[in-house]
Amino acid sequence: MRTRHLSLVTSTHSVTTTVRSSVLSPYGPVRAGLTTSQITNEARLTELLSSLEREVASLLSKSSTLCDMLSTATEEVSAVVSSIAIEGAGTDE
Repeated sequence: MRTRHLSLVTSTHSVTTTVRSSVLSPYGPVRAGLTTSQITNEARLTELLSSLEREVASLLSKSSTLCDMLSTATEEVSAVVSSIAIEGAGTDE
């Protein structure tokens, strides 16, 4: 069975290895053997994922703020209802 390997050539000798490593790029590691269109697609997907992650973080922040506002409003309404109930009970006598 024939295996693919990477040949590293220097000015003095060549070394053959079966270790494949990723190449660094501005979009993260790039696997050996990817075509330009695959790299472009991966870059687009990576950017899309980052954009979605930012939107999710923003929505989580907004939902947390909304929950705090709802909790505060519920407490205030509950206090008003309790106050009305106490006042109403006192006037029945």
